[in-house]
Amino acid sequence: MKKALIIAGLFGLVFSTGCKQTEEKEDSLSIEGNVKEVRFTPGNTEPQTLTITSSTEWHLSVSQTWVSVTPEAGEAGEATLTVALEEEECAETRTASVTITAGTAQASFNVVQEAPADPESIEIVAAQRRLVVGQTLPLTVTVAPQGAVLEGPVEYSSSDESVASVDQEGVVTAVAVGEAVIKAVADGMEAEYPVEVTEEFTTDGLGVEYTFEMLRDLPAGIVSGENGTYTVNASMTLADGDRLVMDGTSTLLIADGVRITVLGTLNFTPSEQAVIQPVDATAEPDYLYFTETGGGTLSNVKLVCFPIRNFGGQPLTIENCELSGVVQNYAAINLGSEVLTTVRNCTIKDNVREGISGGANIPSPLLFENNHLENNSYDSRNRPQINVTVGGAGTVEIIGNTVVGPFETTMNGGIAVANMMGISGTNKVLIEGNDVRGCRYGITTNGTMDVRIIDNVLVDNKYESNAMNGGSGVSIYNSNGGQKVYMSGNHIEGHLWGITNIGNVSGGTGPELNLGNLTEGDDYNPGGNVFINNGNGGVLYDLYNNSPLTVYAQGNTWNVEVQDEESIEKVIFHKKDNPSLGEVIFMPPAE
Repeated sequence: MKKALIIAGLFGLVFSTGCKQTEEKEDSLSIEGNVKEVRFTPGNTEPQTLTITSSTEWHLSVSQTWVSVTPEAGEAGEATLTVALEEEECAETRTASVTITAGTAQASFNVVQEAPADPESIEIVAAQRRLVVGQTLPLTVTVAPQGAVLEGPVEYSSSDESVASVDQEGVVTAVAVGEAVIKAVADGMEAEYPVEVTEEFTTDGLGVEYTFEMLRDLPAGIVSGENGTYTVNASMTLADGDRLVMDGTSTLLIADGVRITVLGTLNFTPSEQAVIQPVDATAEPDYLYFTETGGGTLSNVKLVCFPIRNFGGQPLTIENCELSGVVQNYAAINLGSEVLTTVRNCTIKDNVREGISGGANIPSPLLFENNHLENNSYDSRNRPQINVTVGGAGTVEIIGNTVVGPFETTMNGGIAVANMMGISGTNKVLIEGNDVRGCRYGITTNGTMDVRIIDNVLVDNKYESNAMNGGSGVSIYNSNGGQKVYMSGNHIEGHLWGITNIGNVSGGTGPELNLGNLTEGDDYNPGGNVFINNGNGGVLYDLYNNSPLTVYAQGNTWNVEVQDEESIEKVIFHKKDNPSLGEVIFMPPAE
């Protein structure tokens, strides 16, 4: 008996262990984002959604009938609830509660519908304030605070119907150039909207940054197109304070006779090259015109038959651009601004007039660097490819450019800097490191200035049918005095004249030319100029001093086999050849 009881006890122990009960899991329910409130305002009564997650079947209840929540029940898992207003109008703000039950778990949120606020003010809004004659412009009246509702209609009027009329739908029609004020009256409140009517489209001048896509969407219809290709259909003005941006536009087409005037800031800097060109083969656009307060940057843009005129009041930078095909009566780039213009790393070619030109009566500071010019001024007129005016208080720097002429065409010069109108100032000019070939002449300076001509390569600039009219590697002209010229390190080869130095012989004035002065002091110049095969009529002319002033020309290599005084004398024309001329002091030559 004792053994049997022990066995029974063991069986009892095993049975008790095998029947231990499993712990029950608690029900769970959550609202994504822990949303506690869904709010409807008078300006936003569209249905709203939220997401719940439950571990078991669920259902919900809503405390008010003016709001519905669907679905009202669902299975375990994730579900999307849609909260909608059954009654949109309410006189006072009201609240309903929504309770969701999933087994033993519960969650809730409130639904709030705001009543409309009392109107406090109205405002007229529209796409633009400046209109072109004939344009229509729809107006919209907004109410503050947000959600306030007007009880009565809006009535419109114009201060001058002869300038801009308005109908009772709020559509303004531009009648004639001038200014008018559009007034809106509603529920005892007033709002005014000034408009200006212009002959051509002008931006509002309110500090807006425009793209061509934005301009396309304005009622003026000034721009059309899509997907990066836009057409400017009529002349337009970018007002002072506004910006015009080209960053993604790939092609801009300009209609016949169209001008873009910039008083604001232009920023054409696409990451990949963009093209500005006529809309078709028959169109001849006007120009891109910076004036008064205008300026900006053009980079990575190819301009075809669309010259730039810079008379603006802020700096203009043109870099990594190509300018070609200009047939209008302008250079590819025209200067008339007393603020610095920078042209860098550009290609300027095949233009009927100059590559770059300056107005004779306006000082135009310039940095013109590392550009390639070819076949400009190809219509055979006496217009050099670089034809600029001194900078007055600013400087003109022409550095590292390549200038290639059409060779056979006459009257096409290389680089010219002039002060024809007696512009005052320091007028400092630097012409350095340029390569000029195949033009009527290489470099010329004319008028009062302080110029340094250094390390240029000038070859075969001789395409002049009459040697008395051109063909110089360097031509220096100054009849009234006041021009100082420092020249060193230049290579001058294959011209009708190497250097011509022209002054007023009878008046005793002329350029102060320093081609090399080995005397220590302020006038020291190591020379280093090299002359090769410059001459005409069977005579070599390395230097022709047609001036009454003495010229120092020491330290140079002349076009003679032996660099001695007797030999060098044969390639220099000066006092020994004509007593009225100044002497050239050329000894010693380069070692």
